Parts: sequence; structure tokens; C-alpha cells
Amino acid sequence: MPRLVALLSLLILAAGCSYIFSEKRTNYQFEPSYGVESPQFLRSLDGLGTEMVPGNAARLLLNGDGLFPAMLAEIAAAKLSVNLETYIFSDSVIGKQLAEALSERARAGVEVRVLVDGWGSSLGPLEAQMTAAGVSVRTYKPLRIYSIDRVGNRTHRRILTIDGKVGYCGGHGFDDRWLGDARNPKEWRDTMVEVRGPVVVQLQHVFAQDWVHTTGEVLNGDRQFPPVPRAGDVLAQVIAASRTDSISVSKLVLYMAIQAAQRKIWIENAYFVPDRQIRTGLVEAAKRGVDVRVIVPGAHTDSPNVRAAAHYHFGELLDAGVKIYEYRPTMMHNKVMVVDGIWSTIGSINFVNRSMKKNAEVNIAVYDAGFAGEVEAMVLADQAKCENLTKASWKKRGLGARLGEVFFWLFSENY
Repeated sequence: MPRLVALLSLLILAAGCSYIFSEKRTNYQFEPSYGVESPQFLRSLDGLGTEMVPGNAARLLLNGDGLFPAMLAEIAAAKLSVNLETYIFSDSVIGKQLAEALSERARAGVEVRVLVDGWGSSLGPLEAQMTAAGVSVRTYKPLRIYSIDRVGNRTHRRILTIDGKVGYCGGHGFDDRWLGDARNPKEWRDTMVEVRGPVVVQLQHVFAQDWVHTTGEVLNGDRQFPPVPRAGDVLAQVIAASRTDSISVSKLVLYMAIQAAQRKIWIENAYFVPDRQIRTGLVEAAKRGVDVRVIVPGAHTDSPNVRAAAHYHFGELLDAGVKIYEYRPTMMHNKVMVVDGIWSTIGSINFVNRSMKKNAEVNIAVYDAGFAGEVEAMVLADQAKCENLTKASWKKRGLGARLGEVFFWLFSENY
């Protein structure tokens, strides 16, 4: 027994080291006297580094069938530039389709740039194909022996901008897991948002920063930053976070909305292991009467360790009245949150330490009741395909499951 206690102590110490020695501020004091629907909250969001800009249109795109045809059609119509940054781009059916679409535009004289993550992507022969066609393909922080200590520094962002006027952001990758319409375990459930209008310029800036970091090339001129007219009446904002930020913008934007919520907090997230402050925020929100719902993956998950670590703290959430649902049909990869029927965010940010402190991430926040209503309808449709996790069912876990939860939670700083 003493040896077991000593081993567990070492594991806890190792798991917590990155937190103890991190220079990034990850705990915040934010207790607003106003709600998300208040103009004060809206103005407070401008402190996150970008402004909530008017004049946009936003559209939800669900699953591969909802996203890829629309995206490929927009690429095919590009006249000036196409910029793509993604964590996952593989030599797959959809990867080949995308590579061909980008190559065709490059041959037509469009400036096409592709930035893929050195860990998540494996282009194979697609890189040579695109390069030969004139696509500028680069790898974000490629894996090298001399940089092995920085292997965890990844871009988890999903950004596509076309002609500086149309943008995409969400959870999709370019791999066959994202094909289809979530009809079976081979077809993942995911969501992307398509935006038009001035907020696309903010997406362009995020891509441009990663591009100049990787290549040294400064993007400029009307091909990249043309005048962007109003496209609608939606307020929208790009939320960008990176490892080198002095604060966790990823966490702060979510925490601000949780703290200000007065009626609803509905979350769909693929990797949900929130830290103590976020958990406390959700618990306190539920206690003050907010309808808090969280949809997470069920048995169909690509990260059983993350699912086990998440279960470790479900008890305190369930006790407070937080409703937890596990998605049954397939892997649910959404990163979606909607609060009080007015504020929504969709992108790459997960409720895990890697998103909060390590990865480069990007979300789009939309402040619009009509769009929030569409997001809520989507969440309700997904909830109908879930198993409701109750405190009674959670307590029925066997000893093996409980030990696994403790073990994987100890390493949750690495997820």
C-alpha cells in the first residue's frame, strides 16, 4: 500500500508540473452583474483581442454532406486567393478531392496557400501534386529531432478563406472520417460555420500570422485583403488563441459566457475535461437556475482515455443539476456552445488543457438571436440521439471503470 500511495503521488506531481510551471494565466476573476444579453457583455468581448463586428452572414454546415459540397463549390469559384490552415489533411477520398480543387485554382492563376500541422496531417503524394500545380504548401512546425521538446506545439485551427470574403471555421478535418451525414460509426458528427462579411478579415489575419511565422512571407494587397462589403446583419467575432499568449483566450471566452449566463448554457464538445474553475462555473450556473446541458461522445469515441477522465468529475456536475448526454450513433466531434439564446461559438476549442494552454485554436463567436436559435435546434436534434447520463447510472460504474477514470484524469494535463 505505501508503494501504491507513493506511485500515485508521483503521477499526480508529474501530471501537474505543466500547470505549476506554466507562465500562462489560466484563472480569472469575472463575476458580472449583467447577463449575456446586456450591451455590457457585448462590449466586454472586445477585450479578447478582436472586436465584435457587424455586417456579417453566418450559416451552419452539418457533417460532411453539409460542408464539403458547399466548400468545394466556393473554392471552384475563387478568383483571387484561397488560404487553408488545418490540423488534419490526409491522403483520403476527401483529401484527394480538396487537393484537386486547390490545384485547379492554382493552375488558373489564383493564389493558393495551404498550411498543415506537422503532427496531425499526412499529405503523402498530395503535397507533390499540389506543389506541381502552383499551390504553396507548408508545414506548421514540422517534426524534427532537434525540436522534439516542442512536439506538442500544434496548430489545431481549421481555417479556410476564399477571396477574403468567405470563411469557414469549425471542427472538420479533411479525412474520410468526416464524410457522410453521421449515419453510422464510420461517419463522424461535426459542425462548421460559414461566414461572409467583415469578420472574414479577422480569419484572414489569424491565417496570415501563422503563415508569416512559418514562411516569413507577409500576405498583403487586394488579393488577400480586398474591401469586404456587408453581407448581413449578424455580429461576429473571431477568437484566436495560441501557446505564446500570456492568457488563455480559449478558456476566458468560454468562462465569461458561463459566468454571465442567466437562462441557458448548452454545450456540445468532443473532448470535455474542464478544469476546476470551469466546473465550478457550470455548477454555480446550474444552482442559480441556468439550464446547463452538456453533450459529449458516448461509446463511439476516438479517445477513450479522455472520455474516462471526463467521467471522473461528472458526479459533482450531476449533483448540481447539470444535464449530461452521451451521443450514441457515432463519434461526436462538435465544439459548439450557445448561451441565453443570443451568443454562440463554433470552432476548434475543446474543454481540455491542450486547447486551453497549448494548441493554436480558433473559434467564431456569433451574437445573434436568429443564429443562436438555429444552433439550439441543432443541439436539441443531437440530444434526441443521446443517452441521458443520470447520477444513478453514473454511480453504477464498476471498479475497473473507476480506477481507469482516476488514472486517466491524473494525466488530463496532457489532453
